[in-house]
Amino acid sequence: MSKKIITGVKPTGSSMHLGNLMGAILPLKNVAEKNDAAIFIADLHAITSVKNADTLRDQSFELAVEYFSIFGIDSDVKIFRQSDIHDIPKLMWIIANVTPYSLMLRAHSFKDADAKELDINMWVFNYPILMAADIIGYGCDAVPVGKDQIQHLEMTRDIVRSFNKTYKKEIFIEPEAIVTEWLATLPGTDGRKMSKSYDNFIGVFDDEKTMKKRVMSIVTDSLWVDEIKDPDTCNVFALINVFWTPDEVENIRQKYLTPNIGFGYGHAKSVLLDILQRYLSGYRKARENLLKNPEIVEEKLRLGAIEMNKRLDAKMQEVREVVGVN
Repeated sequence: MSKKIITGVKPTGSSMHLGNLMGAILPLKNVAEKNDAAIFIADLHAITSVKNADTLRDQSFELAVEYFSIFGIDSDVKIFRQSDIHDIPKLMWIIANVTPYSLMLRAHSFKDADAKELDINMWVFNYPILMAADIIGYGCDAVPVGKDQIQHLEMTRDIVRSFNKTYKKEIFIEPEAIVTEWLATLPGTDGRKMSKSYDNFIGVFDDEKTMKKRVMSIVTDSLWVDEIKDPDTCNVFALINVFWTPDEVENIRQKYLTPNIGFGYGHAKSVLLDILQRYLSGYRKARENLLKNPEIVEEKLRLGAIEMNKRLDAKMQEVREVVGVN
């Protein structure tokens, strides 16, 4: 049975990398296409860290382009900007009035910022309340999450229960978690988890020169070209294993295990580079086309916002009536 689902993505950094694509974006795409799904560009969330207007607008647009490149510009998934939804801040304020202070103190986002002795403003503290508004305002049944995000959804459920109990009416649905079975963590070029913060990532939309530089920089051991190598401890092979077919992967495995055939890590990296260029070519071409036609992206964002504003307007009619505000 189809469910209403929603998720948001913050436009706060550089282009998505292979770890994002395989660990989060494609699993989300698979879930979304089976349901009535929406994805919002979380620009209101992003202003906690992005303090330049042009930067925020540019990053929001780029993120939209990347998602449309992967999901397809004609996808039924509604992609929209959070800030284009007029009553989200009002809903946030209303549900903040039934949200316990003690609940906010338990939020990972707040505790992490506090532990790092960062400058904590009220947006950081109230972050989970805005997230709750983003979910419950559209009558969503479920939210795709990774295991590290379950707490925020539980906090949303707490807020729903508090609101419904306070006003003695079931206005909001308690959303359930769709815990996606994420792909095993991809190694970065230095062997650690692929991450922007480590600068060890390979970008989905890197140009050919940049991608070649990153692939060729992948750390390996120092075995010679004709020595037997262990594919199961090799960062290059780990990536080949994700992006190639089982038969082709097995062929490369045998080359690792066979001595004196002239197959070294440089050859493996060349194989990986070729695989990635082919695997990502469709996404890259789609992005290039959308960047040449930004009006197409803006129109799709506009249409997504129209639909989601309608949904929120219907819910806010119930909320205003039970709360007693206009």
